[in-house]
Amino acid sequence: MLKVISWNVRGLNCSVKRGDVKWVLHKFACDVVGRPVVASLWGRRQVQWQFLPSVGCSGGIIIIWDPRVLELEDSRIGCFSVCCNFKSLHDSFVWGLIGFMFL
Repeated sequence: MLKVISWNVRGLNCSVKRGDVKWVLHKFACDVVGRPVVASLWGRRQVQWQFLPSVGCSGGIIIIWDPRVLELEDSRIGCFSVCCNFKSLHDSFVWGLIGFMFL
């Protein structure tokens, strides 16, 4: 079973919010993390990522995955989105994930 978290979190410079996100990532041992979480929050695993930087103080998208679980087949970064196609290394199932930025 693949575990995915997508959580719209603002203000990750706040240590309390960073602590909350770290707790969720560790508790649920996810394989894919969606927007906007930084790689340092997922420090216990190898990571790969695709990202679209924020515009001023708004938005920003990062999709982070464990390369021991998923292989990135293709990705596209648009003006307001990041799209990734993954293949599961367990069963070769191919699927996609899209992150959108709202300004």
